[in-house]
Amino acid sequence: MDRRDMMGVFLSEVENQLQLLEREILNLERQGESPPVIQSLFRIAHTLKGSSAAMGFEDMKRLTHEMENVLDKLRKQQMPVTPQVVNLLLQCLDHLHGLKKEIEQEGATRTNVDAVVCQLRQLDNRLWRCKVRLSDRCEMKGARAHVILNRLKNWASVLSIEPDPDSLTEEAAFQEISFILATSLEPGTLQQQLRELTDVEDAEVAPFANDSADDLAAPAAEAERDATPENRNPPGNGKEGKKIGQTVRVDVDLLESIMNLVGELVIDQTRIVQVGNRLRDRYAADETLEDLEQITNRFSRIIGELQESVMKTRMLPIEHLFSRFPRMVRDLSRTLNKDVHLVLEGKETELDRTVIEEIGDPLIHLIRNAIDHGIEAPEVRQRLGKPARGTIRITASHQENQVVLTVEDDGAGIDAQKVKETAVARQLIPAQNADTMSEAELLQLIFLPGFSTASTVSEISGRGVGMDIVRNHIEKLNGLIDVETRLGQGTKFTIKLPLTLAILRGLLIRLRDTIYALPMSSVVEIVRIPKKDIRSIKGQAVVKIRDKVVPLIRLHDYFRIPAGKTNARHVFIVVVGLAEKRLGLVVDELIGNQEIVVKSIGSYIGKIEGVSGATILGDGSVALILDVTGLFRLADHFKAIESGNLDDAV
Repeated sequence: MDRRDMMGVFLSEVENQLQLLEREILNLERQGESPPVIQSLFRIAHTLKGSSAAMGFEDMKRLTHEMENVLDKLRKQQMPVTPQVVNLLLQCLDHLHGLKKEIEQEGATRTNVDAVVCQLRQLDNRLWRCKVRLSDRCEMKGARAHVILNRLKNWASVLSIEPDPDSLTEEAAFQEISFILATSLEPGTLQQQLRELTDVEDAEVAPFANDSADDLAAPAAEAERDATPENRNPPGNGKEGKKIGQTVRVDVDLLESIMNLVGELVIDQTRIVQVGNRLRDRYAADETLEDLEQITNRFSRIIGELQESVMKTRMLPIEHLFSRFPRMVRDLSRTLNKDVHLVLEGKETELDRTVIEEIGDPLIHLIRNAIDHGIEAPEVRQRLGKPARGTIRITASHQENQVVLTVEDDGAGIDAQKVKETAVARQLIPAQNADTMSEAELLQLIFLPGFSTASTVSEISGRGVGMDIVRNHIEKLNGLIDVETRLGQGTKFTIKLPLTLAILRGLLIRLRDTIYALPMSSVVEIVRIPKKDIRSIKGQAVVKIRDKVVPLIRLHDYFRIPAGKTNARHVFIVVVGLAEKRLGLVVDELIGNQEIVVKSIGSYIGKIEGVSGATILGDGSVALILDVTGLFRLADHFKAIESGNLDDAV
């Protein structure tokens, strides 16, 4: 394995260990002096120290070494778990993230960790400045300085020494050595021990006045680096009985390449099936076709199993995303002086790694809004009869071929009337339109660009951007977002996402001579109705399906396709859904549903409203994949008739 491969393995290992480190530090804060948590933290620090040392990253090794020393004192109960300890460990975590990022981008570290290292050393020790005067009779002052330094390392952490013994020659004229030490020894004891050393005429110990520790020399930290004997066993050396070689690390680009190849196989499988059907129609009596059919069926089954296996390699537990949130909630709640309890449910739910990467930012924004705008201050909650501690609950679950994520808080809720007033005041909607909107429609206004009810701008929120970006981000993933709220009781955002963006089941429809694909996850039902049942309300075609008025649109009009000449008495309608809303699409023909491979239409063509991508059909032709969210946007002016009455039809 060359250096490049080793670097990839190292960075992957560091990422995993840093996630574990953050989780366990937060557990330490919640549980206090828990031996299993402290032991887990110690092992993580030890693992990071060993791997960073092997790769030659000295700053990361030095920082994790000092963390290991502190954690060793915690597990030996020589130091209590205090907020100062937890905050400093989190500060170390931030430094480690920074060092990892530098290694990824530059192949080396440049961040100075001296200050945080000194803070770690000061946790259980006090800083002293010691002046040691050598006797006039001392003939080898440089050698004696080394002896004194080595003896001091048994009593204290040496942070600085002047002059540096390594730079001294026997001819150098010096009489006094100055040390800065971190130790739990009493100054009188330390002073007495120094005076008893050979060739020491006198020693003085006084408190070190500089609390910042920023001016402590790096060479002193180098001298201290090996002060603590490393006689601890690394994790995994015990008799755990775990088999070796059960997992391998695979580059993400390789997985993407395999996924693309499987997609091509799915396309060819569809073509083989179509060719087989044509041959059977032409040569029905040929017995050879039975062999071809058996081979085709076996090929289809193997392709299906291969596709499922490759899809699983792309799947990750959503815990990889959820692990970011506890630290963020902790820091934000402290910044805003709020007491917030975070509940994570369904962490084992698996989702395509691409979707996990893309959904992270929208979820973070929802959580920040929940803490800033939703959860009230403790004194306000108590005055309202609520627990002082607010709760944010994030859940993940599978529903058929979708993942459903919810972000729910028990805070103040959203005032629909205030939303209406704000939207009108900011001229986002006309006042006459706002007066006729239902509460559910008013809540959807929070997703308009520029909407914000915050009275002040802060680093957390209130800049008039955010929820529109959240919705756009989710819709780009072919997902949906909906909001429910109860004033004074809380708000719940529900996000529905496809399991994967690579392959999906689509319904093929025909508009005259052109074939399009609709994601089956958005199809509510398919109906065939007599033309005479189509009515009109205020110029808009509608149909009544199960006592609900559904607006109709002809896709021909949107894509400028001439209507087909037909004298049929019935029409096919595909009813698609977006949250609680419904829309009927009039099509010429239904072809059927099948697995389709999603292909990007590329930046050359650009964004087309109502189209999310393309796919290659079995005959080699290209079909556009319709974006249901975009279709609803195209039909936005039909919203008002969803609550219409057929009795008013013209």
